Amino acid sequence: MKTGKCRCRNRIFFNNHTCRNCSAALGRCTACGALTSLSGADADWTCDACGASVSPCSNQTLGVCNSFNLESQCLCKWCQYTAVLPDLSQPDNGRLWAAMESAKRRLLIQLEELGLPPFAAGTGESHPLSFQFMAETTDSNGNVQPVTTGHQNGVITIDLAEANSVHRERLRVRFGEPHRTLIGHLRHEVGHYIEWAWEARLAEGPCRGLFGDPGVADYSDAMEQYYQQGPPGNWEESFVSAYATMHPWEDFAETVNVYLDISAIATTANDLGGYQIDISPGGDADSFVKKVLNIVIEVSEYNFDLGLSPLLPENLPPKVMSKLAFIHSLRSEEPTATQNLADASGR
Repeated sequence: MKTGKCRCRNRIFFNNHTCRNCSAALGRCTACGALTSLSGADADWTCDACGASVSPCSNQTLGVCNSFNLESQCLCKWCQYTAVLPDLSQPDNGRLWAAMESAKRRLLIQLEELGLPPFAAGTGESHPLSFQFMAETTDSNGNVQPVTTGHQNGVITIDLAEANSVHRERLRVRFGEPHRTLIGHLRHEVGHYIEWAWEARLAEGPCRGLFGDPGVADYSDAMEQYYQQGPPGNWEESFVSAYATMHPWEDFAETVNVYLDISAIATTANDLGGYQIDISPGGDADSFVKKVLNIVIEVSEYNFDLGLSPLLPENLPPKVMSKLAFIHSLRSEEPTATQNLADASGR
């Protein structure tokens, strides 16, 4: 993710609210897209990047956002995507929800920068996206009502417990997953959303040849078989993960997840590391992925030094590279209005 600059030239990171060097207010301006400092107080602020008069997102009073809007007393465009909040009267729910919102905002900004749904070709209007962050409850009979993380018809539901690192680590070990993170959950589920939003477009051409026809295998049967038998022995030759082998829908979603992971690493490497990796829609996907994998090798070694897991696989087989190239080909060639404004402001 790109960083920003305070007016004192200090670097700004994604969730910063206040500059540690000069104490300026920090945040993301929805008018120009810049992560920047702001001048003013209370409800009246001026973006130091583009000069727009802006007001804090309403969720700033709850400590879950650092965005500023052209309109006053309203949610920012990213917070508006959340349709269902957890019960904030319950202990810890506010803290867990804040972590959810941070990951969701990171995802939406990335999708907008890449030109993927809901920020491409009218998909936001024809196939609206929304999020539900929900915690399990207990009914009047004492029965626990769990929350199932998933996507259905544009609605992504995430179990609030996934923001609890202890709970998430237990499940990561239980299911044998190399990575289990909030941003990973969201990127996977948005992969399902993208396939739903572009169902007619993906039903033709190379998509089904790469990922398989989802109508051939019953999803419930495929899921039962996967959890009983596990993935095939040679799954690494064709899939980005073991879970991707379960069903064509999961293969597509897992591949989107990895594509977004790789794109995020490339964006950060360009911003902080001085790299010049071309991640534009017209750029060569094979070259861009291989350059990121070179970074992955180095960073994974740092992780090993600390006893941590590798960042990503250090090599991807040709079939997986073809799938990633297909996801790359789906991106819009037209930048969004926010991107244009951000470029004009020097971001």
